Amino acid sequence: MSARSVIIGLDGADLELVLTLGPKRLPSLFALMDRGTYAHQESVQPPATLPNWTTFLTGLDPGQHGVFDFTTRRGYQVRFSAGTVREALTIMARLDKLGLACCCVCFPATWPPERLEHGVFISGWDAPVAFEADRSFVWPSSLHDTLVRRFGPLRFDEVDQFRADEPGWHAGLGAKLADKVLRRTELAQFLLAMRRWDVFAFYFGESDTASHYLWSLYDEGSPRRPAVVSEAERTGLVRVYEALDRAVGQLVDAAGPDAEITLVSDHGSGGSSDKVVYLNRALAEADLLRFRTPSAVSRVDGVGRLKRLGLHGLSPRLRDRLFRFHGALLPSLLESRARFGSIDMPNTHAFSDELNYFPAVHLNQRGREPRGAFEPKDRVRVRTRVADALERLRDPFTGRPIVAKVHEREALFHGPFVDRAPDLLLELRLDRGFSYNLMPSALAPTGAVVTRLAPADYLGKKGRSLPGSHRPRGLFVAAGPRVTASGQRALGIADATAVVLARMDCASPSGARGSVPDGLLRADGARQLLPDARGPAARRGDPGALERRLRALGYID
Repeated sequence: MSARSVIIGLDGADLELVLTLGPKRLPSLFALMDRGTYAHQESVQPPATLPNWTTFLTGLDPGQHGVFDFTTRRGYQVRFSAGTVREALTIMARLDKLGLACCCVCFPATWPPERLEHGVFISGWDAPVAFEADRSFVWPSSLHDTLVRRFGPLRFDEVDQFRADEPGWHAGLGAKLADKVLRRTELAQFLLAMRRWDVFAFYFGESDTASHYLWSLYDEGSPRRPAVVSEAERTGLVRVYEALDRAVGQLVDAAGPDAEITLVSDHGSGGSSDKVVYLNRALAEADLLRFRTPSAVSRVDGVGRLKRLGLHGLSPRLRDRLFRFHGALLPSLLESRARFGSIDMPNTHAFSDELNYFPAVHLNQRGREPRGAFEPKDRVRVRTRVADALERLRDPFTGRPIVAKVHEREALFHGPFVDRAPDLLLELRLDRGFSYNLMPSALAPTGAVVTRLAPADYLGKKGRSLPGSHRPRGLFVAAGPRVTASGQRALGIADATAVVLARMDCASPSGARGSVPDGLLRADGARQLLPDARGPAARRGDPGALERRLRALGYID
């Protein structure tokens, strides 16, 4: 069979790396770039997995779809929520309502799957420790049994990233990920051959995993490069990109010559510095945060050790089961204590989650937070103090500023769910071309705000600083009968959604931020209007909820 439109998601794929590797190593990608258009695609802030894939799949601003992170914070508690808090239908569900046949496979944070009338929806990983997809991840659920019989268990990550400190792990990673790409390509080809699809969207996450763990082994200039690097370690990242290039070529050929092809990543990738920044320590030095007594901080460190024991000491299957038990209650409690348990909240004006992929600050405002420390009338003053303190933060080894810009959330997002975002989002400068690392202040040496990693920590492991990090510019490639061969363009991730829909003669949802750059498309057909049916119904797992929502909005009788 074939497809009218094929979307290939390449998590963390970086255009700069693609251009560096060149057409001899990546002939399929360069063939598409030559006959179409490509871009250093700009991510929404932060350049993290969940907000960006959700923006692409909905076409909406994070303030409208409501997904900013793996967790949702309420007061000083966080709960692992992933895509269950998404407040909008994906474009697949919207196109399904127009009678189009869609197949959407394995994109992150899409559990539970949308119940498409005319298609297939397979959810991707919905938690940081997700291991295997059961029937609840597949729509129609009977398809799960068919796929398992043919391909075996539907594993999200057969490479246990919590074992990254074991001897030989990095040397074998490139080959394991390349083999996984091959097997996932076979799954994609099987699904693509099921029927003639209007939209076929398939996700590969291997480029992100490879970049996080293998960047310093590939990049000779990385400050986190070990003294001795084997050939398998040095070539592992390139090997994964070559495997993905072969997968792209095979899927493009299977889709047929008339298919509209779109390659898209959620963010780019680059190397990490050997320097660590402790944001809450910086806020404490500016008299904006106060830590609890040493004994309380010690208890938080004990919580951290318990959390690490659960992540590193259990098998992937047991880890996944423990995580999901009773709505991820225990992991959410541990995560809450690890993030905020060391902070004296009644005497704190601002605090950070200190997430490496999401540099941000919350304001501890009275009446909004359980133990707020300042009145709402002082919000602007406190916000200004925080921004000034962070913009004055210097790297003690170079004397250069660390924070490039402090953004108020209202300047970045719009929509009814902006309040789910932290009050302030930070853009950090690069350190000699490498990203600063954020780590929990409870683990910091006494009094330290900025430190260097020990060589033993250069390669890191999941849950800690990794040698590869996210970048705000990823990859976009479009080719097909409707695309003008126009070389490199400027494009945002929501624009990518608009381009996909325009090539199908469909308009973006009402309120979408993306637009189609002038001159990109050969022709513009008579566009159908997609229903502007937003709401949490699709995420609740209630088979009648979506229908009731659409009836209430007048889209079905």
